[in-house]
Amino acid sequence: MEDINVKPGDIIVTNYGTYQHWSLVSDRIGADNKLMLISATKRLGTVAEEMWDTVVKGKKTYVVDTQLTTPVQDIIERARSQIGLWKYSLTSKNCEHFVKWAAGAEVTSTQVKAFGTGALLGVAGVAALSEDPKLVKFLGGALLLGGVAVMATRALEKPINNEASSSVI
Repeated sequence: MEDINVKPGDIIVTNYGTYQHWSLVSDRIGADNKLMLISATKRLGTVAEEMWDTVVKGKKTYVVDTQLTTPVQDIIERARSQIGLWKYSLTSKNCEHFVKWAAGAEVTSTQVKAFGTGALLGVAGVAALSEDPKLVKFLGGALLLGGVAVMATRALEKPINNEASSSVI
C-alpha cells in the first residue's frame, strides 16, 4: 500500500474491487499509531470507530476530493453520535450515506444509484436483444450491467497537497 496524507475530517474511500468503502478520518490515534476511521459497515451492521488497517485491509485508499462546509470537529462528533446506533442498509444507510450525512452533505449513494440504473439497462438490453428471454437472463443482465456501473462510479481523488498538519498512513 502506498502512503497517503490524511488529517482528521478527511473523507476517504477504499477500493474493494467492485465497490468502494467510504470512511471518515477520526481525530483519535489507534493502537497501531495511525489515525482511526469512522464508518458504517455491513460487517458490524452499524457505525464503528476502528483502527485504520481493520477498515482498509491494505487496499488502495485515497482522500475524496470534496469541500466540507461543516467544521471538522462537528463532523467527527456527529459521526461518533451514531456509533452502535446507525442500522446499516445497503440501499439506504450504507457507508457512503453515513459519511455524507455526518459531513452535512446531501445523503445519497452514487454506487446505489449506478447499480439501479445499470440493472435497469441490463434488463432492457436482455428484453430487446434476446429471442427467448428467461428470468435467469434478466437477472444476469441486471447483475452484469449493475456491477459494471458501480465499478465505473468512483469518487474523485483529491489532488495531492502536502499540508504540514497531515499524517502519513
